[in-house]
Amino acid sequence: MKDLDFNRDKDIARDFLSSFADANGEPKYMKILQDVANHKFKAIQIDLEDLFHYKDLDEDFLGRITENTRRYIGIFADAIDELMPEPTEAFPDDDQDILMTQRSEEGTENTDGSDPLQRMPPEIKRF
Repeated sequence: MKDLDFNRDKDIARDFLSSFADANGEPKYMKILQDVANHKFKAIQIDLEDLFHYKDLDEDFLGRITENTRRYIGIFADAIDELMPEPTEAFPDDDQDILMTQRSEEGTENTDGSDPLQRMPPEIKRF
């Protein structure tokens, strides 16, 4: 069995998300990420057709995604976490935002930041 480099695959996913353009030449997924950051959407759907038509993508990567989708959902989620822009629009805080702010503040009071196990995992921040 061939050794898989998931860090390289995350780099490919990050490059795809940041570079893929729609028919108008607009950065499709970066616009979606901005909408998520601005609380207009809560989920990101990645179209396999977009992956198939992406110029810099090898067919092996697409095959690995279709054969091991669960793992690649996590790889794309990590890439999205790295690319997520700051909000550009003001929005009212909902209950989730208030809880996340409180959790973040409590986390900084209890640690000096040197222990990575004491940080809030990105999975919690994604909701």
